[in-house]
Amino acid sequence: MDSYHVLISGANSDLAQAFIEKVLKIPNLKSLHLLTHTDYRSSNEKVKVHSVNFLNHSSLSEINDVIAGEGITHFIQFHGFAYSEDSIQKITDKDFSETLEINLTSVAFVLKAILPNMESQGYGRIVLMSTASAGYGGGKNSFSYGLAKHGILYLVKHLAKYYTHKNILTNSVSPGFIRSKFHTQVLKKTEVEMEERAKSVRLGRIGTPEDVARVIYNLAFENDFVTGENIKIDGGDFI
Repeated sequence: MDSYHVLISGANSDLAQAFIEKVLKIPNLKSLHLLTHTDYRSSNEKVKVHSVNFLNHSSLSEINDVIAGEGITHFIQFHGFAYSEDSIQKITDKDFSETLEINLTSVAFVLKAILPNMESQGYGRIVLMSTASAGYGGGKNSFSYGLAKHGILYLVKHLAKYYTHKNILTNSVSPGFIRSKFHTQVLKKTEVEMEERAKSVRLGRIGTPEDVARVIYNLAFENDFVTGENIKIDGGDFI
């Protein structure tokens, strides 16, 4: 493609921030659409910020109407959410539904909006966000989150199976133990707990947002043959 029109969801996350820095340096980037549920400002004229509530179907429909005509060439999903108390015995109906809605259902609706144009232009690159523990039963207190992220892996296989012939390549990444707001703010891990957890990572350190951004960049902008795959970014944690 001569010009890129990139869509990133969850632009406020620290993982997304590391990736956005790389995207803005791409010479043939024409527009960068950011979906976010919080305030986000950019002085770059290529950046278009769209406020969206990933729990609200009306909000999603409005955003989808906007991005559907933008000729999106790349979609990278960063948005997600988890409750700190998410065990199968204690999760409430409301929290369970919201976790699936944000982490899985909303992703499907964004894909529904952008796939027709990708088909017509004969080009698309999609990278979705799962988690390294999804294929290993998840964590005891992240039941519905892990279930939703396992659904992301199904989405990847489905899209690769039915859209690869249109030159739409879909893959996912599954970060492991990364130094991010997910661990420090959502799961409320202390620094002592973070360092203790890092001991189980075979590489011997906590991953960084940059570690994740490099892999996603390769799949989105340097890849012309890999599709239907999930890449774990975990330093050898889950083997």
